[in-house]
Amino acid sequence: MDDKVKALLEKVKGTASYAADAAADSARAAGKKAGQMMDVAKLNVQLFDLNGEYNDILRQLGQVMYDTHRGQVPEGAQVTALLGQADDKALKISELKNRIADLKQAQTCPACGEPCGKNDRFCRVCGSQL
Repeated sequence: MDDKVKALLEKVKGTASYAADAAADSARAAGKKAGQMMDVAKLNVQLFDLNGEYNDILRQLGQVMYDTHRGQVPEGAQVTALLGQADDKALKISELKNRIADLKQAQTCPACGEPCGKNDRFCRVCGSQL
């Protein structure tokens, strides 16, 4: 073969190898991102369930308060148990929001609790400094 043809083939081979490496890197990055998105989706389902349970506890507490207003005396243990359950659910909700923010590589606003971009300096919802 002619030396020019060999040099051209070597150049094509090098370019093809570089393109294959770049494609493999892109595929790995896409796979990682898809895995993160799947994890976030699972955590969002858990968060939805916890919010429902939390709202149910708050509804029960509201019913106790209304019953008290109407003159019915609630059991002290019932109120204490409901408050403990509400605190537990609120803590779990906060932990899940933090895990979701970590997976999204975001930060949470200390003022309103909304997720913000990792490099944001101010909250997009309330405007507080991050």
